[in-house]
Amino acid sequence: MTIRTRIAATCAVAVTAAAGVAIIGASSGTAVMAANQTQINGIVDAVNYWTSQTQGYTYSAYTVQNIAISSVNQAYARAQIQPTAKYTGLIPAQWTVLTGTGPNWTVIDGGVNFCDNVGSIPAAVVNDLFPGGAPCASTSTKKTLASSPSGLYRLVVTAQRRNKTSNQASVFVSLQQTNGVKVTERRVGPVNGWQWAVVTKPGSAYATLNMTNQWGSVQVLRNATALYNVYGFRASAFGLTPTNLN
Repeated sequence: MTIRTRIAATCAVAVTAAAGVAIIGASSGTAVMAANQTQINGIVDAVNYWTSQTQGYTYSAYTVQNIAISSVNQAYARAQIQPTAKYTGLIPAQWTVLTGTGPNWTVIDGGVNFCDNVGSIPAAVVNDLFPGGAPCASTSTKKTLASSPSGLYRLVVTAQRRNKTSNQASVFVSLQQTNGVKVTERRVGPVNGWQWAVVTKPGSAYATLNMTNQWGSVQVLRNATALYNVYGFRASAFGLTPTNLN
């Protein structure tokens, strides 16, 4: 099986893949453009390189879906990583943003929520690739709540505000190498289920990581008067496996 056979069916224009015919490209109702076969091959190769070099897993663990080219600037594209049944719960379903042309593409950033490098991408491109601002709105704000280092890794807790004025926020935990490269990222709690004014206060969140014993935990304050929600993970170079999802 070649790398390019790790393309799954979505809803758009039909293209011929290495192992047959796949349906891939832009979802209906968006302004993005469906990618051609050369672009698809290059984007899939770039995603596979990114996961093997920075995420700790290979293309055998997922399919690449929802590939699309920005109609605002065709030098940008998106693609979604969907874990196979065997790896569901072990690796996250996450989006990637890429830049390039033809068969040559590079992943700029990726994750369940990836606002780290989105400032380098024109806002119109972000809104084109992700209408409605999901999973990362160009108008949103992000704040690091807690961080815990352990050896060559660190556990980082961040809050993502729904928009500039909203008091709703989502909270994410990521396992990163000390050079800042993400290994994996997961949302904790419901989407926009946290109060921005609460979780961004000092002492609102704590992170603990011990890579030697392969465990990590995150605590996030529910509201101004309630107890913390606690999330546990088995931590390894492969990523974060939840031990509870309360």
